[in-house]
Amino acid sequence: MEVNKIYHDDWMNNQLPDKSVQLIIADPPYFEVKGSFDFVWKSFDKYLIDVEKWAKECKRLLADNGTLFWWGMDRKIAYAQIILDKQFDLLSTLVWEKPSNPNEWDTRRTFPERGAERLLMYGNDFDVNALGSIYDDPNNYTEIKQYLISEKKKSGLPSAWFVNAHNTSVSHYFALTSQWSFPVEIAYKAFQKSGFFQKPYEELKKEYEELKKEYEGKRRPFNNYLNLTDILRFSRENNKYEHETKKPEKLTRALILTCSRANDLVFIPFAGSGTEVAMAIKEGRKAIGFDIEEKYVEMGNKRTDIIKAQPSLFF
Repeated sequence: MEVNKIYHDDWMNNQLPDKSVQLIIADPPYFEVKGSFDFVWKSFDKYLIDVEKWAKECKRLLADNGTLFWWGMDRKIAYAQIILDKQFDLLSTLVWEKPSNPNEWDTRRTFPERGAERLLMYGNDFDVNALGSIYDDPNNYTEIKQYLISEKKKSGLPSAWFVNAHNTSVSHYFALTSQWSFPVEIAYKAFQKSGFFQKPYEELKKEYEELKKEYEGKRRPFNNYLNLTDILRFSRENNKYEHETKKPEKLTRALILTCSRANDLVFIPFAGSGTEVAMAIKEGRKAIGFDIEEKYVEMGNKRTDIIKAQPSLFF
């Protein structure tokens, strides 16, 4: 499929390969809240049947180290969460706190509502390389670990010698577990005084850096550069792209930059006014979106054309 484009079709008709998408941002109909597209189901149960179909397709598309964001409203998203929890690992439950005037508290005799919307963040089945530190998997850096342990053993020197040589604890340099760490240069050169460890430090470090890059690529991207918490405080933002449930560009960019890498494929099942597709392109990602409303597809593609025509700037 051509990327950086919104297709006029039901997104379930996509022809993307399994596990080909690194980030999915799904802003589905909430069911009888706002917009004509929200009132097409005969019952909430029938709506949930579609939610389950959507969840299974997201599962098929999402890479092992990918991230899924799923928007919803406070009173109904719990039902979607039960369905999504069967397919994915729930990582965070987020709230977009929109500046607004509290309403309905008097007539409903409940706490004031500020118009907040909920956002579920999911990852695929737990994997230490995808979710944890690159040091968490004891199978990482095996050759380097074994080299260090082997050289220490061949030297025949007691552990105390290595402690004295570096003048601090060195057990983390000679471990096969997740407690291992790569030796700093001063420690390694101290070990070389034993007559062993003759591989040049620069060569060993280059090998380490190449493996580190490989392992880092397997992890689920997460760069919380804005120090966001589970309460997302972003303004609604007024722009010319009219849609009943559009999300702010700044919030969308924050999600994309935090949870994807350059050139990753971002998939938008319900593209609406095209915010997510446009912001993904703006941030150097590839994007594919779908929407069944022709007017929104035309709007969204015009919007993406403007972004594509701009110089590539990252800020």
